[in-house]
Amino acid sequence: MKPFKFLFFNKNSNISKTSKVYPFSLVRNSFIKDYSYISYSCTINNCTIGKFCSIAKGVKIGLGIHPINFISTSPIFYSNKNPLFESLVEQDTFEQSKHVYIGNDVWIGTNVVILDGISIGNGAIVGANSIVTKDVEPYSIVGGVAAKLIKKRFSESDVSKLEKINWWDMSINFFKSENVKNIFSKKLDTNTIIELEKLIKEYNENEFIK
Repeated sequence: MKPFKFLFFNKNSNISKTSKVYPFSLVRNSFIKDYSYISYSCTINNCTIGKFCSIAKGVKIGLGIHPINFISTSPIFYSNKNPLFESLVEQDTFEQSKHVYIGNDVWIGTNVVILDGISIGNGAIVGANSIVTKDVEPYSIVGGVAAKLIKKRFSESDVSKLEKINWWDMSINFFKSENVKNIFSKKLDTNTIIELEKLIKEYNENEFIK
C-alpha cells in the first residue's frame, strides 16, 4: 500500500501492499486484499474486501447497529463503552457491529452505504448513492434506497463458470500475457471464458513444472 500523509487511519487492519487507500479515509478492523483501492473520504469498519475491488469516494461500510426492539436505541443502556462516556450496564447486552464481506472484482459507487453484516458477491456492482440493506449476489448490478437488483451482468451459465475459475487468484504475471490482456480488454462472451479457463490451466501447469 502506498502511504499518504494525512488523515488515513488504519486500526487493527491488514492492507495489502498492492492496494491503495486515498487520503481522508478511515479503515478499522478490516482486511483489504491485493489490487483493491479505497478512494477519498471513505469509512471502512469491520470489513473484508477481496481482490481487484474499486471503492469510490465517500463510501461508508459497517457503521454499527442500534437495537430496534429495546425500549431505547441509546447505547447508554446496552454498551459499557460508548460515545457518551456513561453506561448503565456493566457489560454489553447487544451486538453493536457485524462483519461485512465484499467479494473480488466488486465496484462500489460514490457515497454508497453498506449496513453491518452484509455480503456482496464477486463481480457485483453497487450504484452511486445506494444503501445496501441485504446481501448482493455475484455479478449483480444493484442500486437505490434500499438497493434492489437492476440486472445481472452476465447469464447464469457464464456467472457459474466465472465463479469456478477464480481468475482473481492468479499471479499478476499471468495478467501480463498478451493473450490474457486481450481477454480482459474486450466485451465478455462464452468463448472468452473458455479461452480464459484454458490459459489459466496452461499457466498453472507450467508453474507446476517449474
